[in-house]
Amino acid sequence: MEQDRTEGLRALIRQGLQAVAHKDTLAHLGDRSSYVGMSDIGQHWECPRAALARKVLPTTNSLERLLTLQRGHWFESGVGQALASRGLHVFPQLEINWQHQGVPIKAHLDFVLVWGAPVNAIRILEVKSTDKLPSTPHDSHLLQLHGQIGLLTKAWNKPVFSLRAEDGTLLHEKMTFPQLCRVQLGLNLPATAAEASVEAWLLCLSMKEVKAFGPYGFNQAMLDTALDHAVQLWGDLTAHRAGNLSLSQVTCAQGFYPICSYCEYNGDCPKFPQGVQMPQWEPALEKLAALKEQRTALDNEIKEMETVLKLVHRQSGTRDWVDTGNYRFRMSVAAGRSTLNREALHEELTAIFRFEGLGNIDVDALLARCERVGSPFEKLSISPIN
Repeated sequence: MEQDRTEGLRALIRQGLQAVAHKDTLAHLGDRSSYVGMSDIGQHWECPRAALARKVLPTTNSLERLLTLQRGHWFESGVGQALASRGLHVFPQLEINWQHQGVPIKAHLDFVLVWGAPVNAIRILEVKSTDKLPSTPHDSHLLQLHGQIGLLTKAWNKPVFSLRAEDGTLLHEKMTFPQLCRVQLGLNLPATAAEASVEAWLLCLSMKEVKAFGPYGFNQAMLDTALDHAVQLWGDLTAHRAGNLSLSQVTCAQGFYPICSYCEYNGDCPKFPQGVQMPQWEPALEKLAALKEQRTALDNEIKEMETVLKLVHRQSGTRDWVDTGNYRFRMSVAAGRSTLNREALHEELTAIFRFEGLGNIDVDALLARCERVGSPFEKLSISPIN
């Protein structure tokens, strides 16, 4: 009985989050099936099939996935409040409507910070929510960001910019960027983007940390790549609507790709051809997945406890052991791990051989001869069927 009530509460929250997500999407993004967005372009770079499926198939979001999506909106709202508290000139969710080879494209920029004369600086800020902060930005996020700064630069003096209120009400539309800045912010900007400093930043947030990547400037090659993906996706969408293309015919992500486990449309993905049916092993896989989640939770708890004890020892003002009764603990500094920087070694060897008049030596082949490849090993791959 208690379990039924718990599941009922979960279902209520899931339905509420789904309603909120649907309402926000319509208010701020409109009918996403009628245009190609920057996130569509990023997803198409990762997996064309998933990008098309998101356009043509209904979503059946789980509570976990809805929470992940909403976490991004909540983080974005928090960042917006932080920026507003500093009195900055900010455009939230600036919209750019663009046509490229007949393809309707809409870019929604999370935040655009504007400084007028004499600085004339524009900063695009794209906010991403992550469970763990990445060491380097994802290529799909970079492509999305370069598409944004590329369109802002190209469309600067064209009447394609729109701005909405927090509730989705249209405030301004079909304006040039300088016109919008003058009407909304009271700032006078130059007539061309070349006369201003335009940069883009990627801001990744987890529940405990934040990491910024950038700055990135206008890059024609990256903009061309983003627009090419928009054309390909729109072509696939048009062909699918005409009944000339099925999802099974669209290219999907190849090799090991983390996105596959989270993809809503992996149930009949051709990347996973029909294999041997052994439903009796479903409980074992469920138990293994649960154990891995427990291990992750324990690892995180261990790290938290170690951090607390390190802080205690640091604040105790001693370098000696601290006795607690049955245990003693002490914080010490260990030497860093020694690693070989292959790129730096390549540059050093190239310079040495060139100085010695041996520039014809193949440095890559030399390094390859000095590398060792480990023995093959067995690896168990598990992917949920969504």
